[in-house]
Parts: sequence; structure tokens; C-alpha cells
Amino acid sequence: MRSFAPVLALLCLVGCNTSPTYHQDIRPIIEGRCANCHKTGGVAPFVLDSYAAAKTMGPAIADSTQKGRMPPWLATGNDVGGYLRDPSLTAEQKDLIKKWVEGGMPEGDAKKPGAALPDLGGGLAKVDLTLKMPEAYVPQVLPDDYRCFVLRWPMTTPTYVTGVNGVPGNAKIVHHVALYLVDGEAAQYPPMWDAEDATPGYQCFGGPFGSRPQQFPVKLLTAWLPGYQGQTFPRGGGVLIPPGSTVVLQMHYSSLEAAPTADQTAMEFSLSPTVTKQLAYQPFLKFDWVAGQMEIPPNKNEVIHEHRADPRPNFGLLGSPLNTTNGFTLEAVMFHMHTLGTRGELWLHKADKSKKKILEIPRWDFHWQQEYQLAEPVRFEPGDELRVKCVFDNSKAVSKLTNWGENSDEEMCVANILSSE
Repeated sequence: MRSFAPVLALLCLVGCNTSPTYHQDIRPIIEGRCANCHKTGGVAPFVLDSYAAAKTMGPAIADSTQKGRMPPWLATGNDVGGYLRDPSLTAEQKDLIKKWVEGGMPEGDAKKPGAALPDLGGGLAKVDLTLKMPEAYVPQVLPDDYRCFVLRWPMTTPTYVTGVNGVPGNAKIVHHVALYLVDGEAAQYPPMWDAEDATPGYQCFGGPFGSRPQQFPVKLLTAWLPGYQGQTFPRGGGVLIPPGSTVVLQMHYSSLEAAPTADQTAMEFSLSPTVTKQLAYQPFLKFDWVAGQMEIPPNKNEVIHEHRADPRPNFGLLGSPLNTTNGFTLEAVMFHMHTLGTRGELWLHKADKSKKKILEIPRWDFHWQQEYQLAEPVRFEPGDELRVKCVFDNSKAVSKLTNWGENSDEEMCVANILSSE
């Protein structure tokens, strides 16, 4: 009997479209990993809400995903089970996008979309409190303006924050937000600094002090980036806010427009009177650096500053509310450098001489700072040590001797560790 297999194979080579299609292969990736930023009114410079939009930007999408620039996620894998809410694309997903573009970006059947990607989670289960900037503000320094605004904490009893979300008033200019907790007697200072400045808020960079000397411990409450639908703290934990506290809202505005319009960002909070565990951000750094011992010479393309120690004594000096006598648990890490930073690492060195990589950022980008929540909490026991490593490049055309400082032309090296007892 004569076989028709060769004929069928030839017909398939001529008439079958083996390229991935938009609706079946690319649309699920874009909707699941890109559309939270690339939407109308979003922070991204273009919208990806249709086949036509994706086709127009197809080559750029393929290039940015192949190079790992998008979705923005700077961390590589760790030794402790990975991270929660990691939006990174798999090699297969990147390859699908590349093949789709190379194949002419066919549309496919809109009535039969491919299966949605697994939900990354996030968002707030409930909003119990919303605090808004007291006044609208128009950026005064272009392209980047750092401004602090005072949010009076209204609760009259000790309350835990279990989640935070940002609601930008002008998403086109809001680059990122940092929230600082100022409690006790120090709570009076930010309102005083605000009153001294005729413009809404007051100038600041790095922490909540601006150009002033540091007058109290820096207590990070959380940070927020446009495109993220709120952050609930992991494993039922919360940060305690005493009554009478001040929350400092530090805004980083970024705009290339000659005359940007005003912003009045609000922050949403999930609250609870009790939590399964109390959380606090505990900064790990070398105190000598703050005292001017973190020089970054000019015309050097790789300057390394590294510190290994038991961080618990310093945690207490920096005002941590946690009792770490018997150790502590690492829940998440928020790494921080400025614009000269190129790479960053955090390692746990165990008393038995083993070590575990907690966080590695091989390609630091100041504009994409975020928190990395550990998929599994990691225990620091007495006898263990942490090691933080920062690498800087000070070889640009205009370079100068740089050291630790709050300003944009200075540097930092800090691993802010979200911890529990």
C-alpha cells in the first residue's frame, strides 16, 4: 500500500505555521508578567493591551526579555529555596517571544487564548487605612527629585502594619516610594523640617534626613514600586507602629518632561491588632563606613567593600524592637546602593563553616530597587555570621573620590533584612 506520509509532511512544511502565535503563546506571558506596568496610566512608557500594541513593540520585547532587563527582577537564585513573587521568565518563555518575533508575529485565534500563567500573588486582602500626601507637589528638580512628606499616624493604640500598597496620584512621574517609621521623641522632627520648607514636604535622599545630620535610627517600614499591587508581609507577620508615630513618605520622582504635573500619592495599609510574628527591618552594614571609611577612589571600575560579622549588636544600637539574643529569622531582604553600585551579595555563614547565599544581584540597577521575600524563612543562630558585599564602578568620565553619604553623588552599602524573632 502506498504511503502518504511524505506528501503530508511536505504539505505541512508548506502550509503549517509552526511559529508561536500572540493569543496562544505570547498574550498569557504579557498579561501575567508585563501588563501590570504596561497599561493605560501605568508607569511603563508604552501600553501592551492588544495584539496590535504587542506587534508594534515585538522586537523591543524580545530584546529586553532576552537580555533579562524585563520583567524587572535583579536577583538570581539563592541557596534557600528561591523567592516569593518572582516574575522572571523561564528560558522557554523567552524563547517563545524570540521565535514569535522571528516568525513574523502571527496573531493566532483570539477566541482560543492560551492558558494564563500562575498568579504571582501580592495585593492587599483588605485596606484598613489610607494616608495621603497633605498637599500636591510638582517636582522642582529634573529629571530626579527626592522629596519627603509627613504622614501623621492616626491610630491611638499599638497597631501592626501587615501590608502596604501605593496609589500614585501621577503614575507617570512616581519612580518609587520608601516609608520610614519615626517613633518616640524623634517623631517631632520630620514635622519641624516640613514646616521650615515653604514648598510642600522637604528635600531628602537615602533616609528621611535630607542634608541634616542623622539624629535618630533609620527604621524602614517598607518600600513600594509602581506596577506592584501592594505588598503583604510574609507568613502573617507585621511591623508594630506605636501611637504618636510619624511616617515619612519619601518620594522619588523621575520625569523627562520640562514641566511635569503635580502628584499627590496615597498609601494604603492593612492593619491588625495582633500578628503571628513581629517583623522589623534590621539594617546590616559596617559602622566604619558611615564614619567615612568607605572610600571609592576615582577612575576605578571595580571597588569592593565587604563586611562579615554577627549583626545583632548593631541591630540593638540601631533601635531594633526585636529580641535577637537567641538569634533571628530572615524573612526578606531589601538591598541598597546608589548609582555607582554594580553588584551586591548577602551570605549567611553558619557556625559549622557552611554558607548559604541569601541574595545575589549581579547587575545592580538603582532604578529597580525592590524587596526580595524569601520563599522559606532562614534562621540565624548564635555563632553564625552574615556577609554583605558591594561592588562599585567609579570610572565614568566625570569621577571623584566618593564615600558614604545620603546624597546622590555619594554611596551606601546596606542589606535591610526583614526579620522576626
